[in-house]
Amino acid sequence: MGFGAAELEPLYARLIQHLMRSTKLFCDETRCPVLDPGRGKTKTGYLWAVARDDRPWGGSDPPAVAYHYAPGRGGEHARTMFAGFNGVLQVDGYDGYNGLADPVRAGGPVTLAYCWSHFRRRFYDLAKGGNAPIASAALDKIGALYGIEAEVRCQSADTRRAVRQERTRPLVDALKTWLGEQLAKLPRSSETAEAIRYGTNHWNGLTRFLDDGRIEIDSNTVERSIRPIALNRKNALFAGSDEGGANWAIVASLIETCKLNGVNPHAWLTDTLTKLVNGWPASKIDDLMPWAYAKIPN
Repeated sequence: MGFGAAELEPLYARLIQHLMRSTKLFCDETRCPVLDPGRGKTKTGYLWAVARDDRPWGGSDPPAVAYHYAPGRGGEHARTMFAGFNGVLQVDGYDGYNGLADPVRAGGPVTLAYCWSHFRRRFYDLAKGGNAPIASAALDKIGALYGIEAEVRCQSADTRRAVRQERTRPLVDALKTWLGEQLAKLPRSSETAEAIRYGTNHWNGLTRFLDDGRIEIDSNTVERSIRPIALNRKNALFAGSDEGGANWAIVASLIETCKLNGVNPHAWLTDTLTKLVNGWPASKIDDLMPWAYAKIPN
């Protein structure tokens, strides 16, 4: 696997270059257990997933995902990964991304958009226990936003923005007023109050999708890219070392990007590794990317 990852590393580096030139990305992170020699146990590393999928608004860039292995989850890793990127980044509310939005950041600030699914989940967890009328009402109100999103999916960014301005913004404005009214009635320490404060504290990022048709209402795109890592974590248990974690990131990035582009990963790996070991020229590296392979006639 190490030798294979070494051959594929130039394609992985090129994949990251393509992603960093995008105008809109998603990011999330998940645990990656790693053997810790000498201690007889594992330590916790992380695989950060950086994803692009412009298909819901008709963008021309192909879908892709790149995983970065890091020994931690701190904001310094986010700053390293997104060096040179200054577009829109859609994430959950984790404050490790906040430094990217610093106005004095080298190369300019990143625009952070937040995820309504994470906000909604807090009310869902309260409502599923029963007897939570405020949480249940919040779910209904947020559900109305998702109903509109289902209607505009796969329409142009301009159309999505126009519909959101006309139909979604009034609902969002009313929701903010309603949340404030409910919060005033609740004990500060209640779980429902905490759920409401999460939303109001992240409101600017949550409402950013209203003004930009390229932005999704949530970050489920990247959460879907995290799922195969979580499944493989159950099967493989751990990476053998930090280097193994980095190799895992390289191989997983290219396999999952193949899947996103409708390419058989095994066929792509077989063909691509054969070409690489036979001296494929670096000047034609883009011809080996999974989305280019998808265009090759059978």
